[in-house]
Amino acid sequence: MADKAQVKASSVTAKARGRGVLTMFTMKGDPIKALSGFKLPAGARVAIISEKPESVSAIRKSVRGRVDRVTEVIEQAARHTQVEREPLVDKSAFEPDARSRAMLEGVRIAQQDLREAGGAYDLDEVRTLMRGVSRQAIDKRVQDGSLLAVPGPSNRRSYPTLQFNRDGTVVPGLKAIREALRTSNSWTVLNFLTLPDVRLGNRKPIELLKSGQLDFVLEAARRHGKQGA
Repeated sequence: MADKAQVKASSVTAKARGRGVLTMFTMKGDPIKALSGFKLPAGARVAIISEKPESVSAIRKSVRGRVDRVTEVIEQAARHTQVEREPLVDKSAFEPDARSRAMLEGVRIAQQDLREAGGAYDLDEVRTLMRGVSRQAIDKRVQDGSLLAVPGPSNRRSYPTLQFNRDGTVVPGLKAIREALRTSNSWTVLNFLTLPDVRLGNRKPIELLKSGQLDFVLEAARRHGKQGA
């Protein structure tokens, strides 16, 4: 009876069960009893498998003359060999060189300077401070250096708050300071204004500008410009 044979099929996918593929069923319990009354389908065979040499010898004697063929199968554990291959993409090609890292660090330092100096206004806020002055007028002052602007989010201009007095007016002398520094880089100007200078008694240049001491700051800027030239 088929219900007396309890079988466990090896997990072979339907695609794998084609020509040249043998599917083995391992019987539970006594195989003689399990196969009692079971009719094999066409093309199916019954195999006796043993991995013990003494059992193989005993089986040979018991089934002599009734065996179609004897096949020895060597079971070998699969080996996972790790082969080192060159990566398809050379990651080092995408790493910035020393000069590029220095530029990036310079931007980070400049942004830190801006943060410590009180941040920046956007264009509309500057127009409010300057009593509704036009965008064109603000742009003209940025171009001639009398108003300091740095690239902000989405590359829009941002205007450092430190250059404004409490009444909203712009600290005088910014254009002269930029010329003395011999630079058109707004981050360089901002860096000079925010850092304490030994030539100014370790005071920040922007503090002296707000107190009207333009000449002292200009002299420090000229020396600073010569060092950076």
